[in-house]
Amino acid sequence: MNAFNSAARYELPSTVLFVLGLVDLLRGALHTFFVNWAVRKFAKLDLSVARQDQLTLLGAFGISNLLTGAIYILVSLKAKRLSEYILIAIPCAYVVGVIGMRASGVKPQSALYGRYFMMAYLGVCLAAVLISRFHP
Repeated sequence: MNAFNSAARYELPSTVLFVLGLVDLLRGALHTFFVNWAVRKFAKLDLSVARQDQLTLLGAFGISNLLTGAIYILVSLKAKRLSEYILIAIPCAYVVGVIGMRASGVKPQSALYGRYFMMAYLGVCLAAVLISRFHP
């Protein structure tokens, strides 16, 4: 593999990670600055119980989305070779999180339209890694 092919191999993962960084910045803004709208349109949570606690947790999640968005963008621009590893780490972290929640007895009960978005998000991560790894 020559130097050009080596550098080109990192373009897809770094581009996908950059776009996911922008998506996470948007998610962060929705979870923090537009949390009431996002709850009605996407999360479909029952806010009749513990309203402020639920909104606070969504806001805290939004803060972490702002952080991951910024990190993804920085990695995609400054450390392209790491992008593929980040794209692998994202779905792995979600798998560990789901296992942990199930082990703790957490069972989602809301409509949570965001779950379909997250399936696509995780699918994009895996597809980008597979394409960059196995495409000639």
